[in-house]
Amino acid sequence: MRVLPGAGVTGTALVNGKLELRAEGRSAGIRCNQIGAAMWAALRHNDGFVDLAVDSLAREWETDPGKVRVAMDAWSRKMVDDGWLRLDA
Repeated sequence: MRVLPGAGVTGTALVNGKLELRAEGRSAGIRCNQIGAAMWAALRHNDGFVDLAVDSLAREWETDPGKVRVAMDAWSRKMVDDGWLRLDA
């Protein structure tokens, strides 16, 4: 499964490690904490492939990939529901 940015969504990495997302046609953006920023970056770096993003984060964080997968699934589901990300079959 791939998860890609929603239509017109752009992200800006902030100096504090957070991520600011904006989208065309929306008056307000959102800010992701450092974990959300890392998940966004991992997805983008791995061309939206969730399994690859999870594996890369688990290696970086030196933790169980299963735990990262649970967090990634919950975060990405919320981001898809809010239109910041979209599923690509």
